[in-house]
Amino acid sequence: MITSLNLQGFKNFQNAKLSLGPLSTMVGTNASGKSNLRDAFRFLHGISRGYTLPEIIGEKYIEGGVLQWRGIRGGTREVAFGGMSEFALTAELKTDKETVRYCLGVQLADGDMQPRVIRESLATRSRGFFGWDGIYDTHWSDDPPAQEGHPYIFVRLPRDARNRKHGKRLRFLDNTPILTQFSDHREAKRAYRDVGERVVEALGSMRFLDLAPDAMRMPSLPGQNILGDRGENLSSVLQAICAEKQPKEALTNWLTALTPLDVVDFAFVPDQTGRILLNLIESDGRHTSAYSASDGTLRFLAMIAALLGPSPARFYFFEELENGIHPTRLHLLLQLIEQRVKSGQIQLVATSHSPQLLGFLSPEAQTHASLVYRLEDTPDARIKRIVDIPHAGDLLKKGDLSKLHASGWLEDAVAFIDADEDGGNAQ
Repeated sequence: MITSLNLQGFKNFQNAKLSLGPLSTMVGTNASGKSNLRDAFRFLHGISRGYTLPEIIGEKYIEGGVLQWRGIRGGTREVAFGGMSEFALTAELKTDKETVRYCLGVQLADGDMQPRVIRESLATRSRGFFGWDGIYDTHWSDDPPAQEGHPYIFVRLPRDARNRKHGKRLRFLDNTPILTQFSDHREAKRAYRDVGERVVEALGSMRFLDLAPDAMRMPSLPGQNILGDRGENLSSVLQAICAEKQPKEALTNWLTALTPLDVVDFAFVPDQTGRILLNLIESDGRHTSAYSASDGTLRFLAMIAALLGPSPARFYFFEELENGIHPTRLHLLLQLIEQRVKSGQIQLVATSHSPQLLGFLSPEAQTHASLVYRLEDTPDARIKRIVDIPHAGDLLKKGDLSKLHASGWLEDAVAFIDADEDGGNAQ
C-alpha cells in the first residue's frame, strides 16, 4: 500500500505531502489540484511500465502508430511548478515486513536536452526500526558517486563485506528512471533487485477509472476480464463474476441495494461476431440490456466489476466518485468500497465534490480524507488532512462537517491557519 506521496515542484504543488490509507478521499474546489495528484500517480505508473521520461511526460506509441500511453497533461511545459526546470516525487510503500521509500528527481528539457533523471534513491525500513537502509542512491550523504554527465547517471550501492570502503558504483541511462533498469543490473545483489521489483510491481498494478457510458455499453469478447479505464469490457468482466456463485450473489445484492432495479439474474447475449452484451433480468422476467440501462446503473456495475472482478488492481484512482450516483445511494457505495479495501488487497483513492461523502466515511477512512486547496493570491496548492484542521474532528463525529464543507468552511479554516503559520502573509 502506498502510505504517502511527497510532491516538490510538481504541477501546482511547490511542496506538499499526501497521506494515504486503504481508502483515501480528497475534496477541494475546482482548480485546487486534485487532478494534478492523479497525474502524479500516473507518473509513478508510467515508471513501472519501463517508459523513458519523454514517453511518460509525452506519449508512447507502438508499432502501427497505436497510442499505448497518454502522457501527463500539459507536457514538459506544465509538469513543473511555476516554470521551474526540476521536480521530485517521493513515494512510501508499506508491506507487512517493511516500508520502502522511492525518490525521483527530474530535470526537464533544456534546448536539445531531453528530460533526465538527476536524483534517485531507494531505501527500506524494517518494522520496528526507525532508520532507513539504502538500496541505491545517486547522492549518498557520506559517499556520493561521481557523476559524469549526460547520457549516464551513477548510483552507489551500500558498503558490504567485499566493498568496505566504498559501495559499488553502477551506471545507468539518465533518460529512464533507474528503478526499472535496476532489476537487470547483475552487479546488484539479488536481494536489492528484489526490493526494486516489488516496487515496480506495486506501481504497475494501478488503474485510473474515468468511466464513459458509451464504452460501457459496447459488447466485449468472453475472456476479456480486465475492465478498461473507460469501462470497456464491462459485459465480459461481469460474465466472469457470474461464473462463480458467491461473487454473483454479491453482485446481485449490491446492484439491488444501489439501484431501484429488482435484478434476479444476468444474461450475456452473443452477437454475430461472438461478442456478448449484458442483459439485466428482473423478477418479472423483463430484460434490460446495457444499451438501455441508465448511465448511473452502468457506473454502479463498472465500480462493482472493478472491485469484485477476477483481475483486480492493487490501486484504483476514481475522479469524482459520486458522479452519476444518487445522494441516497452514496453511503451504500462507500460501504462496498470499505468492505473491499479492508481485505488489504485493494487500495482506493478518490476525489469528490460531495459534502455528504465526508459524513458517510467510516472513522478510519475519515483520518485519510484530505483537503486540497489554494489560498488567495498564492500560486501553489496545499494539502491538509481534514482531521488536522482544528475542530474538524469533533464536527465529523457530530455529523456537521458535510454542511460546513458545502458552505466553504474548510477553505476558510485552513486560510486562517496558514495565514498564522506564514506570519500573516496569506489572506
